[in-house]
This record gives sequence, C-alpha cells and structure tokens, in this order.
Amino acid sequence: MSLSKKEARRIVGFTFSEVGSDPKNWMRRAREFKEAAELIANANECAPPVPYYFNAALSLELILKAIAIAQGKSNEESHRLNKLCNLAGLKITKDQESTLDLLSEIIVWSGRYPVPKKEGDWDNYQEVVLEKHIVYEREGNVGRTLENEKSFPTLKNYLSIWCGFEEAYDSLVGSGT
Repeated sequence: MSLSKKEARRIVGFTFSEVGSDPKNWMRRAREFKEAAELIANANECAPPVPYYFNAALSLELILKAIAIAQGKSNEESHRLNKLCNLAGLKITKDQESTLDLLSEIIVWSGRYPVPKKEGDWDNYQEVVLEKHIVYEREGNVGRTLENEKSFPTLKNYLSIWCGFEEAYDSLVGSGT
C-alpha cells in the first residue's frame, strides 16, 4: 500500500494548516523580503526604486502576521499595515502610522500598477496619503518639495519600524527564530 503525496505531507507535518499557523514560517519569509529591500536600497545611488518600497512593505506585513499568529490569532487577510499592527497590539508613533499608510498603498497597488482600480483611491493616495510625507519650503520665489524625514519610508525609518516589530516577535517566540 503506497501513500499519497498529501498523506505523506500530513505525516511529516507539512500541511497547509501547520505551515500557515507556524509564526516561524511567516518570520522567515518576512526576513527574506527585508533582506531584498535592504539590498535594493543599498545598491541604488539615488532614491530607492519602487521594488525597495514593495519589499519593505511586504516584509512588514509578514512580520506583523507572524506576531499575530504567535499570539494565537488567525491570519488576517489584509494588506493594511496599521490594521495588522492593531491586531498584534503594537504601539507605534503617528509618524510610523503615516509610514505604514503609505506602505499599505504600495502593497495594495502602487508597488505593482501605475493606478489603482478606482479613481477615488487614486485621489485619496495623491491628496491624503502622500501629503503626510511631503514638506513644502519656500524662500522668496524659490520653492522646494522634500520628503518628510520623520514619516517617509526611507531605509532608516523602515528599519526603525522593523526593529520594533522584531523585538515584539522575539519576545513572543524567542530571538534567532
């Protein structure tokens, strides 16, 4: 009598539910996306390209899901990082909330497509989400538009958020896992 492939996976604990409910699997994938984000950011001499932001955003989504799963919560089917942060019970600053808002939009659409599915989402992104990350300066007739150093998802800001989340994960599961 031979075993089916599915039965063999069940015997060794490699099932959909077992793999999906193990926070270590989520954390492993989160770290892979974090590493990719860092490689892209450090390889670019100018501003990081969209793939940096997309990988950074996905790494944060995955680490938040790892934390929630480690807390015994079910996997939330959401890409909204602030929602996942609340689910995990993590406290962050207002600037970090703004950073997560922008990164959520990157996961949902702007990291993959030139426009979202609905025009209203485009308007919200341009008029609300991005506005939190822009600083306007004027000196006489000269104006400058700059990124908000406190909320824009620079590598420094991203890693600061990551480290806080990683500490939360490590306190639940243990470091190095």
